[in-house]
Amino acid sequence: MAGSQLKQLKEALRAKGLVGQTNVKKKSKTSKRTPSETRRNDKEQVINEIRSQFNQFDQRLNRTKRDVSVIQGGKFVKAGSKQHNDATRSKSNVQKNMKMQYDLEKRSHGKNSAIVDRRFGESNKHLSAEEKMLERFTREKQSQSKKRGLYSIESEDEYDEDEGLTLTHGGKVLSLEDEDDAIGDGSATRFVDEDQLEDEADQPQRKKSKKEVMKEIIAKSKFYKHQRQVEFQKTQDNIEDLDEEFGDIMQEIANIKNPAKPKFSTKTEEEKEYDSKVRELTYDRRSVPADRTKTDEELKKEHDDRMKKLEADRLKRMSGMEIEDDRNAEGDDLDDEFWAGSDDNEEDGFTIKDSENEEEDEEEDEDDDNDDENPNSKPIGRVSVKKQPQIIIPASHEDFLASLKDIDTTRHPAYVNKIIEIYRPNLAEGNKDKMNTFVGILFEHILYLSEDDSNTATIEKLSAILKKLAESYNQVLVETIRQEINFIQERVLDNSGLILKRDYVFFIIIGYLFSTSDHYHLIVTPCLIVMAETLTTLIYQPKASLAHITQGIFISDILLNYQRFSKRYIPEIVNFIEKALLILSPEPTGISPSALLLSTNSIIDTQLNLSKSFKPEEIFKTTDIQFSIGDLINKSNQEADNAFKFQLLIKLISLVEKSVNLWKEKTNLIEVLNSDIIILKHFIKYYATQLPFLVDLIARLTKIRTNLSNERIPLVLQHHRAIPIATYAPKFEENFNPDKKSYDSNVERQEVSKMKNQLKKERKAALKDIRQESRFVANEQIEEKKQMYDQYHKKMANIVNTIATTEGAEKNEYEREKKLRKSKK
Repeated sequence: MAGSQLKQLKEALRAKGLVGQTNVKKKSKTSKRTPSETRRNDKEQVINEIRSQFNQFDQRLNRTKRDVSVIQGGKFVKAGSKQHNDATRSKSNVQKNMKMQYDLEKRSHGKNSAIVDRRFGESNKHLSAEEKMLERFTREKQSQSKKRGLYSIESEDEYDEDEGLTLTHGGKVLSLEDEDDAIGDGSATRFVDEDQLEDEADQPQRKKSKKEVMKEIIAKSKFYKHQRQVEFQKTQDNIEDLDEEFGDIMQEIANIKNPAKPKFSTKTEEEKEYDSKVRELTYDRRSVPADRTKTDEELKKEHDDRMKKLEADRLKRMSGMEIEDDRNAEGDDLDDEFWAGSDDNEEDGFTIKDSENEEEDEEEDEDDDNDDENPNSKPIGRVSVKKQPQIIIPASHEDFLASLKDIDTTRHPAYVNKIIEIYRPNLAEGNKDKMNTFVGILFEHILYLSEDDSNTATIEKLSAILKKLAESYNQVLVETIRQEINFIQERVLDNSGLILKRDYVFFIIIGYLFSTSDHYHLIVTPCLIVMAETLTTLIYQPKASLAHITQGIFISDILLNYQRFSKRYIPEIVNFIEKALLILSPEPTGISPSALLLSTNSIIDTQLNLSKSFKPEEIFKTTDIQFSIGDLINKSNQEADNAFKFQLLIKLISLVEKSVNLWKEKTNLIEVLNSDIIILKHFIKYYATQLPFLVDLIARLTKIRTNLSNERIPLVLQHHRAIPIATYAPKFEENFNPDKKSYDSNVERQEVSKMKNQLKKERKAALKDIRQESRFVANEQIEEKKQMYDQYHKKMANIVNTIATTEGAEKNEYEREKKLRKSKK
């Protein structure tokens, strides 16, 4: 079209036959006619088409600045193109169809009727025909009885199968059999026998009908309701009367004057005593029922349970696991005999010799107590008695020594027990802190007494007291012990590895007080490090003396006893035992150095070697030999003699046997046994007669080494089964055609595969439609709920606003009325 928009519009209207002459029939070569000639009802449609052609801005097109391809229907389609717009348009049509279907189902929901088969037993295959008939008959009777009981005149009780229906009047059954003619005025009268009436009175009362029961219930309900209303009204009247008289009552109460209290008490002595007793009773504690006396079996069971729990806790601590109740300041409760000095000397190693029996110690304690009670008395067998000073808990070890200046050493445990008894925590405030400090002082005092060999019995008693106190008061004790560990380490470094006599006692008491099998302990672990450091210093000492060997033997014995439960391997012990055996062995050059753990060049000292001509007179059948700490230190400081060195040799052999028994499950024991067996065989050459147990010991060690060698498995990398790489032979088609989807020559198999693919495609499409419809229904339900909530809130807001407006108007009216009344006054 050429020309302006107006000319184009007129031309379009004329071409469509909407303007101009409409009765002129033009001949056309084609059979098509304009809508105005054939379809006059499509006038609006034609006008809309013309309007859309001339109003280009009303059309909505998806245009993009850049060419973007999207996947539409499994194909790449340019965004904004006709194909893309058609797909969008079809999607909107699908949404409209789903909306129409949803609205239709919503309108017809709950309005569709259907026939429900309520026949009994039709779908039950387990019922026979007779059972179905019997059940149907029962239900029919039940339905008939319900219908008859609702609105019928008769009831079930009024029907008799023999006589049929019976008539009643006034609650009695009417009968025509016993009626006679009337006498006199012709009226009919029924005569009844008195005996018959008595028989009827004895009969049970007739059952009431449903109507009579309902009437009675309604009458009772009305009666009780009326009673409640009367009582309520009466209560309200009483309340109103009380409210009216409340002001007068309060005024009368205010006018009543309180009676004057007597200046002096008028109670008698008995009443006063009674009141005082009552006041005292209020402060008494309520009695608690005593526990039942337990039997021997129950006490034994409790002890066994406690020991099992302690063992379980110890195993957890040994493996490094945390437990709820960790006894950091309590030793191994299973075997305390070693640290207390038992008779099993072969397993316990060094023990402290007891100078007195326990009975004598107990008698001395009793004598001390008697002396304290009667200071002026003179016991038999004593020349003089010193007066005991006043018992005051010390604040330091110097104060404690000052208080013990006039007290014999054997009486120190009794004095400590008195301090503990006087300063119990429940007697006064602050006693707990004082006892905490005193436990650390008591530990220092035990180390102070260890310098004298005659205080062995006192040390044992004080150690037992310290063990009990350490369970409750261990804060200051731990600090004191860690400080002492630092002092011992300084002495080891400054004194060429030698330690004092009190240090031996220190290590023994640590094993007695605390658990040595824990994986990590605040006190035991530092002690193990210090003792291992001491042994290392002795091993690599360029000029070892007999004191070094003696000290190393003692520390090695303590370390082995520390590990009697956990059985941890300590290499310092093995190295020291080997070096000490080489130092004491006669002619150590005859030992082959190939199997030794240490080299023989720097450790052989000819001054300490046993003489090959030395033959002890005594024959030792076992390795059981005991030393006291004092004798051990004194002999090691004196000039070395062959007899004492031979005793140390026996003690070293016992340590070898003890370590093997302790570590016989370790895999590295084979290398340790190689060197021990070679050295022990060297000693058989010289002391086979004096040490007959060496042969059996070497045989046992050799057997252990053989068994361990057979059980040892060399280390290998983790073995995995070889997994081959999957390979496939390539498949080529000589006449390949991309349009051909199958090269199968079997036509039936092609049809089957084609049908499978089609079913799969249809199934995916159906699932997609179902999911889309489900999402659409869910969104529509959510929108409906939102609209419902919005309508509800809007309605409630309107109600609240209406009420507020009404209340405001009433309030304003009330204020105006109030002001008006005030103005009138």
